[in-house]
Amino acid sequence: MKPNSLYAQLELIPESPEQPIQTDYSLGRAWVGVKARLGPVGTALLAYFCGSTDPRVRLRRDRRGNTLFIAYDPVSRQRHTFSSEQALRVWADQRYYQ
Repeated sequence: MKPNSLYAQLELIPESPEQPIQTDYSLGRAWVGVKARLGPVGTALLAYFCGSTDPRVRLRRDRRGNTLFIAYDPVSRQRHTFSSEQALRVWADQRYYQ
């Protein structure tokens, strides 16, 4: 085996002009499948352990049936309650400038 033959195999370069290129895509296909399955799991684990700086918003209804927007800001660790979506949007826009 020549010293450059491993490089030639990795780069799919034929060692001689008459030699056909041998390709084995089974490992490549398997790796793509593994990455596709583990990608979302890794993203979820990263978000779980590192947390997120994005605010979380929940919708609730009070006893009278009015909609309440409850926002939690993980940066300041504060919870805010708004009675309208417009007030929530104003708070969300202003929190980046504080």
